[in-house]
Amino acid sequence: MLGRSPIPRFLTMPNKHTDAEAALKKLGDHLRLGWAKKHPVSDKSIESVKNTVREQWEQEQITERPSKPAPAPAKDKSRKPVEPDREG
Repeated sequence: MLGRSPIPRFLTMPNKHTDAEAALKKLGDHLRLGWAKKHPVSDKSIESVKNTVREQWEQEQITERPSKPAPAPAKDKSRKPVEPDREG
């Protein structure tokens, strides 16, 4: 092909996606900081959320905990296993 470089185009062009991603991340950080300043979370709200999460976690632990299996019957160790008769 005439006029085409043997090097793929994506390897020679600057990566514009990383610049855009960095700019969006920076914007997101600024927005979160601004929101936190205008709408501070009260200690009462934080405690309420902590208590709710703790209660839900405890409920999950109770429901996920399997019941203990019944103990296996004790085996008589003095008995020897029966071996099949060998003929031959």
